[in-house]
Amino acid sequence: MVIWSGIVALLAVPAAVAVEALPPGTVTLTVVDDGKTDGPEVPAIAEAVGDAFNTANYLVLPATGPSRYRARVAIVHETRGLVGAPAGTKGPAASVANWGAGVQLSLPTQKQDLRALIVTRMTITLTAWRDGRTLWTGSAVTAQVGGTQANAPAVVGAKLAGALVSRMPAVLEGPLSVP
Repeated sequence: MVIWSGIVALLAVPAAVAVEALPPGTVTLTVVDDGKTDGPEVPAIAEAVGDAFNTANYLVLPATGPSRYRARVAIVHETRGLVGAPAGTKGPAASVANWGAGVQLSLPTQKQDLRALIVTRMTITLTAWRDGRTLWTGSAVTAQVGGTQANAPAVVGAKLAGALVSRMPAVLEGPLSVP
């Protein structure tokens, strides 16, 4: 009987540490993009992260005032080689001038351009405004072809922030991989 009670006691112990719930409240954002807080991509990323927090029932306030939470968002871009991407094609064009007319058509092609593979890592650290205590930290990573719409700051920021904020306050063992 003692053996069975020991086994039941082991099964009842949770495998993961209990996570303290983070009640919704106000949050201020600080975005650091490759070590810069005023880069050209910062506003687009801040808006995407703010939308993710708003979706999770947090109210995003300007970074200058007090709030319940502070979110520090660190973005790091890293180039990891070259990949083949479909070559851009020109659209059809027509022109008329005094000396005649011309038409230009682009035929379908299987051309490939070599473009950089950009790996972007977002780390969000949520702290309490009053005492600066870290409440939650999470990271997410995505790889996109440079120079494409999928690698636009707003698109990448929305993907990574949405994946991270939706998992708050769960403890993440490592960075999330986001396609």
